[in-house]
Amino acid sequence: MALNKKSLLNRVLVGIVIFIVMIGMILLNVFFVNYTHSGAKDTIISGRAINSVIISALILLSVIEMRRALGKDRIPDCFSWLLWLYGFGLMPAYVLFGFVGILFFSLIVFIVSIVTALAHNRADSLIFIAFMLVYPGLFMATLLYLNRSAATHTYGATSTMYRYLENDIWVYINQLIGKSPTSREAYLLPLNAIGLALVFAVSTFTDTFAYFVGSLFGKHKLCPHISPNKTVEGAVGGIFGGALGSFLVFALFDWAKIFGPQFGLTFDGLGLSTVYVVITYVLIGLFGSVATQIGDLLASMIKRYCGIKDYSRILGEHGGIIDRMDGIMFNSVFVSFVFMFIL
Repeated sequence: MALNKKSLLNRVLVGIVIFIVMIGMILLNVFFVNYTHSGAKDTIISGRAINSVIISALILLSVIEMRRALGKDRIPDCFSWLLWLYGFGLMPAYVLFGFVGILFFSLIVFIVSIVTALAHNRADSLIFIAFMLVYPGLFMATLLYLNRSAATHTYGATSTMYRYLENDIWVYINQLIGKSPTSREAYLLPLNAIGLALVFAVSTFTDTFAYFVGSLFGKHKLCPHISPNKTVEGAVGGIFGGALGSFLVFALFDWAKIFGPQFGLTFDGLGLSTVYVVITYVLIGLFGSVATQIGDLLASMIKRYCGIKDYSRILGEHGGIIDRMDGIMFNSVFVSFVFMFIL
């Protein structure tokens, strides 16, 4: 059924807002930084700190939406407090202990869920709790990982990269809990901007090209039992769009260097070879696009299983947070893997 003019206007306006938020998060990580060795006055607030709050809020809303989709028959009220604890506790766990903190916090929540299930004789709910902790929980949490790109190498005072290690709230927290001020969790590389840019650009271009190519040339159904409107031609167009999105990020960050050389993967201070950089962009452009489309199909499959149209109506005609982040969170997982083995 076609959208009426009011619905179409709502969809366009909300889409513009979502796009502005994505661009804003990237720019926060570019222009709101505090380089430890630049001589500037220290501050505990940075762009990546603000983005962490935004991402944590999205995770909480996503968990709430998934619980709503699964329904109280599958996850009864006796588990509600655990889900709120999980949604609010991910960020503190990450701030204190990094991504490993999120993993162990998730395990603790699941262990408490087991105890709750035993107390209320609801063993059937554990599979849904476990699923929700992973998706959207851990999947969305990889955005936190990318937003806090850390150094896996030691950079000496004579290194080109040394002066670009960022000093913000995480440095102070690590000092409070007794970690070395030069630990990986404290000093952070200026690669969070390009990490988020790759996730957002590849996913957005994938969705856009898949939609238009599928609408214009689509003839062969991709997964008709899950999403009848998706076509093979649209999927191929999406992969092309993902590659274009990856190239656009390369053009802005590494070719034109519009934000400064330290924000690109080709920056000499990182010590990455040309081969590593090329592999990174190609892998994320192509396979990141595939990951985006798989995420979209999974979200559609879950909605069909739960018998709902959208995860919520918080974004109007765009549906809920998961409806907009389904492909992004899958792509974020893939980009995080790539970054983990390169940085």
